[in-house]
Amino acid sequence: MNIRMRKALTALAVLALTLAGPVGVARASANNHQGAHPMAAHQTTAAKVFRLDPSVPGNNPEGVAWDPGSGSFFVGIVATGTIYRATLDDATLRPFITPNAAPPADSAVGMKVSGGKLFVAGGPTGSIYVYEISTGALLARFETGAGGFLNDLVVTPRGDVFVTDSFRPVLWHLTAAMVQAGSGTPESIKVGPEIVYTPGQFNLNGIVARRGGQELIVVNSFSGSLFRIDLDRNNPAARTITRIDAPELAGDGLLIDQNQLLVVTGNPAAVTVLNLAGNDSSATVDRVLTDPSLRGPSTIALAQNLYLVVNADFATNTQPYTVTALPRVPAAARLGGSGRG
Repeated sequence: MNIRMRKALTALAVLALTLAGPVGVARASANNHQGAHPMAAHQTTAAKVFRLDPSVPGNNPEGVAWDPGSGSFFVGIVATGTIYRATLDDATLRPFITPNAAPPADSAVGMKVSGGKLFVAGGPTGSIYVYEISTGALLARFETGAGGFLNDLVVTPRGDVFVTDSFRPVLWHLTAAMVQAGSGTPESIKVGPEIVYTPGQFNLNGIVARRGGQELIVVNSFSGSLFRIDLDRNNPAARTITRIDAPELAGDGLLIDQNQLLVVTGNPAAVTVLNLAGNDSSATVDRVLTDPSLRGPSTIALAQNLYLVVNADFATNTQPYTVTALPRVPAAARLGGSGRG
């Protein structure tokens, strides 16, 4: 493992321990937030647990993506860039893509599926990878340079890709034309001064898209703040950034499900479900999903009626690494079809 990768993994481990704190802190912050729904509660659910093949040398898993076309989901490894694959009927994830493991090693952090392709944020490599799902072939690799940590990404309905950088105060943007061509230089979109970056900490992390890709929601893991980024369709660099009035959550991965925003936190090991309101200017806690199998979870994907939550477990590194599948219960179903949320 090269020095840059080792430093990044050490920083991730420190982040996991730093965000841990007293178990009750994030819970109290969420439930005491003004406007929190009175039904907000910790909901422990029966979960299915997948495990990563323990016979294959690896490291902490981080990202997850669901592909409805193949009925498969993918999980990436931070230190090696190896990508595992399984169906919902499997018990074990097995390696699907094994990229360059020699120094400087590849890395797989956040990932998304779109149009038969798997898009991967490359952490400390500064690379954005695009793989073909049917063959596992690397179609393109876009470079953002050294000094950053590409943490998570989203693909909009138009085919644009936006990537968070935890160390550099920018979003990286790939146009649909660049993805199609398999080449080009990613555009950097400044997120300051609205989003304050703290040196030496993991800042922007999870990202989701709303309103056809004209709006992005991101989380700053260090400050616990959520932000809405409104984009100009013809000039994404001309953006408007607004802090969302919401509980402070040291979030990692994000997921949009109907009009709710799911925020994964490593410790307390939980998924907080927020109700978005006021054109996404505010959010209140609806409920908190927990399960004994959650171990330092990092991110989440929706697969049919399951939430797939990756247990990165940077704090204890317990083998085998696992993915927890939590049952999805939409707000309308829980509330007797009232349509709330």
